[in-house]
Amino acid sequence: IAHAVLADPRVPVHRERVRALYRARRDAMDEALRRHMPATCDWHAPAGGMCFWLRLPEGQDARALLARALAEHIAFVPGHAFHASAPAARTLRLSYVTVPPDALGRAVATLARLIDGTATPR
Repeated sequence: IAHAVLADPRVPVHRERVRALYRARRDAMDEALRRHMPATCDWHAPAGGMCFWLRLPEGQDARALLARALAEHIAFVPGHAFHASAPAARTLRLSYVTVPPDALGRAVATLARLIDGTATPR
């Protein structure tokens, strides 16, 4: 079955559409992070994949932030879930592939406010 699916001539067209969609959403999230996140946060735009990794300012914990974010209808995965040993409490994973660009911008702005509403954006 997998061979038949991959042999379908529509697969490359679909793949390119999905790549363009993901690229646009990645770029929208990167732009929103640059615009809204405090300079005390760190991240890198992914060359592939579906998520950004964000490092919070010293002293903050992603699990504590998650509770406040959920109250604002924003979800992310705290980074500790991805470490086999010595979990990094300050890290979190932000997925962008299922969220439209305008919603990404609003969510990132709200998340930045929750992280540090008084910080100067980059």
